[in-house]
Amino acid sequence: MNEAGSVTEKSDLAQLIIDGDAAGRLIPTILDFEYKDRKRELGGFLADLNNSGEIALLSDANLAAIRQLEHNDFWMVFGALSDAIEHVVDDYPAVQQFAECLVERAGNDGASNTPFVSFVCWCEKHPSQARKIITGAKDGQEDCQRSCVFALQGLNDFGYLVDFLEDSRAEFRSMGFRALVRLKNMTSQDDQTGIDACLSEIQSPSSDDARNAAIEAVFRIWDNDATKEKYRQDEAIKSLLAQPTDDDLVRLCAMLFYHKNASTEQTISAVLSRSQSISSSFETASHWIDNALTWKDERWSFKEVIAFIEAMVPHFEQPAKSKQFHSFCEWVWEEPANTSYLFARWLNSGDFSLCSFLAEMVSGGYKGAALSLLPQDLPPEAVDQVFLARKCIGFLWLHEITAASILLSLVEHGHPDAVPEIEDLLWEPLLLSYSSELRPYLEQQASSASPTVAKAAQELIANHAAYIEGLEKAQDLSELEPSNEARRAAAIKDHQRNTDIQKQARKMSIFGDMFHTATMLYGRKSFSMITGADGKKFPSITPLSEHSYSVEFPRLSVVDPVGFNRLLLVCRVEQRKEK
Repeated sequence: MNEAGSVTEKSDLAQLIIDGDAAGRLIPTILDFEYKDRKRELGGFLADLNNSGEIALLSDANLAAIRQLEHNDFWMVFGALSDAIEHVVDDYPAVQQFAECLVERAGNDGASNTPFVSFVCWCEKHPSQARKIITGAKDGQEDCQRSCVFALQGLNDFGYLVDFLEDSRAEFRSMGFRALVRLKNMTSQDDQTGIDACLSEIQSPSSDDARNAAIEAVFRIWDNDATKEKYRQDEAIKSLLAQPTDDDLVRLCAMLFYHKNASTEQTISAVLSRSQSISSSFETASHWIDNALTWKDERWSFKEVIAFIEAMVPHFEQPAKSKQFHSFCEWVWEEPANTSYLFARWLNSGDFSLCSFLAEMVSGGYKGAALSLLPQDLPPEAVDQVFLARKCIGFLWLHEITAASILLSLVEHGHPDAVPEIEDLLWEPLLLSYSSELRPYLEQQASSASPTVAKAAQELIANHAAYIEGLEKAQDLSELEPSNEARRAAAIKDHQRNTDIQKQARKMSIFGDMFHTATMLYGRKSFSMITGADGKKFPSITPLSEHSYSVEFPRLSVVDPVGFNRLLLVCRVEQRKEK
């Protein structure tokens, strides 16, 4: 009974579709079915009806109807129509025109090429039609040239492809390169022949388009090669980097991302090094390199990546953000040695953009992180270590734990002549400005295994205790009148006066009744009346929870705002003194 019912239902569906096509409403009929039942797969069913001659799926009228569909309606029928392409039986012009119509209507959507995927399957099932496309392309037929790559892919015959790779015409070489990496089951000899053709195009380009297609093709072949030694890769990269344009360098950076297994260690190193000379597209090149980064991959050198990024960041139109370098930041914070090398190198450089990026990295998820600079990463001269410490204060002053940990490592491993000045910076402005989190951190460091760090932390804590004691004694000085209590009372009075003025203003405003006003009272629950559909009102009681947030303002920004801001500004912008 179920089978009979299924047959009857299928027959009814077929008749409705046939009637819809006869009335010139095939596409609206398919749309109705898709809205009613998305689980039904209509693609093959439509192709069968077309092949039997009961409907004309590929007709010009249906193409016009597809172009006139609204956005949502088009995507409702897109899947069924794309699936039908693979199964229809017709000459290539009609099938190609139908596929191109769907792709054109789909626009820039990620799924827009689905009809072409089905067209490749159609070419695979109809090799005689695919050969006609290839012949037409060689004869200069424009429609055949547009679909020649799909025909070559459908035939999956390297012999046909070689003719295009060896053709003297640039547009045909482009077709060959684009089809090269789409073929299945290529032998190692086929790969080498393809790479030879790509390298020939790279060294003696017939056109920019053919050269770009050759670059993409050769990287794809290398990507599919499981061996570590990539056939003729050194020659290709040497040719590409001989006199590269900015577009060439950006393209190579993109290749490192799209084809992560394609490049050898030497290639990655060469691309990173040569790309430092780029004169435009700094953000784009950085984007590709960061996305290509795999920090557990031994082919990538951390120091070479840093050299590349520090050549890019100063040229960004907007200050660099940590989200632009997500993979790089993860790599930096993964190993203490990486963190030490980067912070010591960039703070010692004094470059405003790079130092600002360090502060952004700490703010971007590692706020409050303590790090230590290793002895081998520190500059040897005392004056350079002091310069590094002042840059640390200037750019990392909002991150007191991070700044203090860097300065303490300078005290531990630094030049004896630099230590006194660095300790002074730890005291002022750092500890004088922050105490809520920095003081407990220093108390931990007071028991450090390093005697130098422990002694410095103990002295800072003792000085801070004496400073706080002095502040408490000074609060009774007549020069500090009025007292804090009097100031607080005056502030409360001012607040109440402002509140009364606002209430009076709302009461007298001609617009006051146009807006709903709600008053939040202090308590543990909120109470409001809800009006139901029948007009009845009922209470709604919602428990309230406490949300708190605290922030510590630097004490010196209150005590001496002018001097404090001047110190930070000088630490940021000062240049290294001539030796």
